[in-house]
Amino acid sequence: MGLFTDKSGKWIGFTDRMKYVEDFRTELIEKENGKIVKKVTYLGEWTVLNDTGARTLWKLISAAVSAVLTGGFLAWGLLTTHASSGSFLVVIPLVMALFPALYLLFGAASLPYRRNPMRRDQVMHGITRMQRSSVAVIVFAGAAILMSILYRIINKDWAFFKEDWLFLVRIAAAIICCIGILVLLGSIETRQKPNDAFPNEQKLTRF
Repeated sequence: MGLFTDKSGKWIGFTDRMKYVEDFRTELIEKENGKIVKKVTYLGEWTVLNDTGARTLWKLISAAVSAVLTGGFLAWGLLTTHASSGSFLVVIPLVMALFPALYLLFGAASLPYRRNPMRRDQVMHGITRMQRSSVAVIVFAGAAILMSILYRIINKDWAFFKEDWLFLVRIAAAIICCIGILVLLGSIETRQKPNDAFPNEQKLTRF
């Protein structure tokens, strides 16, 4: 299973993620007091962390901190006034990089700091989301740096000032943070377990 594919190699898009709905069975149950409640039972596979010790927790926390730093460096770079800051070729990729950077934060909030095992949807919203968002940030931020260089080539402007170097350093730092996220999360070993390996999560909600 890759970052953007399932076990069969099929591309996982928005509509494909809806298949996780089939991992749950919903039943309406009448309690003794006459109230109707909704019982949700998880039917899918479980993903288990092979190591739940301090080392794995450190990796998860480091990935979360890197996600915050990524967003900070991108925003800082976008606000930096430099030679190519007025070029849409540079600004547009940077703005596009902010969207996956935001998803990095959502993914960081869903990482399994204390939750083990994880449902398939929890893996998707946490580890997998951060991995895919990191790749997207690297692509867009890298494009911004390349467009900045291209801008200078076209305009024959090779005078580098402090702000120009700060811009490159901040965007490069965001890319390094995302590479770190990929390395950290990729080094966390997991295994799949059948549904009956753990008690099903059940949630009772008033209907």
